[in-house]
Amino acid sequence: MMVKISIIWIIGLAIALTSGLTTMGAIAKYKAPELAITLSPINGFAIESVVSKSIKTSIGENGGKFPDNMDSRIAEFARHAFIAEPITPSAIAVIALHQAPPNKQRLMNKALALSRRQPLVTAWMIADSGARSDLTGLLHNYDTILRTSTSAASVIIPLIVDTLVNDKFVTPLASVLNKQPPWAYQFWEAVDSNPEAIGNAARLRKMLYKPNESDHIFRDAKLIRALVRNQQFETAESLYHLLVGKKDAGFLINNGSFETEPEYFPIDWQLFSTGGYGAVVTDGMLKISAIPNSGGLLARQLIKLPAQVIRVEIKLSGPIPDNAQIIISLRCAQEIKNAAQITRIPLEQQIENLKIDNSNSVCNFYWLDINGHASENGNGFDTNLESINIVPL
Repeated sequence: MMVKISIIWIIGLAIALTSGLTTMGAIAKYKAPELAITLSPINGFAIESVVSKSIKTSIGENGGKFPDNMDSRIAEFARHAFIAEPITPSAIAVIALHQAPPNKQRLMNKALALSRRQPLVTAWMIADSGARSDLTGLLHNYDTILRTSTSAASVIIPLIVDTLVNDKFVTPLASVLNKQPPWAYQFWEAVDSNPEAIGNAARLRKMLYKPNESDHIFRDAKLIRALVRNQQFETAESLYHLLVGKKDAGFLINNGSFETEPEYFPIDWQLFSTGGYGAVVTDGMLKISAIPNSGGLLARQLIKLPAQVIRVEIKLSGPIPDNAQIIISLRCAQEIKNAAQITRIPLEQQIENLKIDNSNSVCNFYWLDINGHASENGNGFDTNLESINIVPL
């Protein structure tokens, strides 16, 4: 009986000891992985942590690139980690780095299949896709890391924006964004950060456009403003008309009857307001006002004018107050030499048939500005424009 009890006690002690060492290893893999390797039984996750840390250090010392040659001892540690824990993706990745190219990619794919949350694996996949000029694969791996890491967006999103400098990335990126990944809104929010990429960003937006689409993902107004800011007027106008529809071929001004509140300025009306003066589109009119001795730029729109005679038509809801000075002006928006002189049109009453000869102009796009100023004497002014249109003759 005593012998039986002793055997049970010894077995129990062994189980307890084994359990304790296993627990110590589980704790040490986070606190001191080097210590965990010396414990028995071997903790595969602890060894994985050591070898992964070693490779990341090597990458840092190698200027952010994966080392061409790896210490065989690190590979052996990784092999032990895999044997102890066959679901250690970083260990498989380190083993892969010690292989020839065909096996390297195959094992990396295996590691990725185990977990898409291992930066070491995803980073290698990105580097490999770039080295092979695999644009689709590169964007797919960017997508993977963005879906699995909440902290990756600040680094990866600017990289994706920068890829649009290259025309070849537009179609592959459209394929990725067409699936509406969760990071899409962050991409469109940042897409205007690189002036060299915004032209292709507009191409990309057009490829993704769908009638009756939900526009909460896109930042179209912001993209249009960036295009205008960088003198890409044709592209901005084209994107605007894709979003809102084509205007009447006979009119050169968008929303000239003020039927809708402007959203995509300055291809539509851009309105300005201060404490002393301002403009607003409401009730089918452009309402402008100013307090005494105040005024400035009230509204403007970027328009394209042909090199020919044009006719200006302006309808008012009432007379212009005597103490108001309102001037409509046309000035070249392009950065070109020998641009046409600014055309100023004082608005004293309704204009039905004002002809302007624009046939000798070398400018295509103009700022149509509406400026207003109230005299020092009087009560300021409030007046309404029902429509303003320019038509070619």
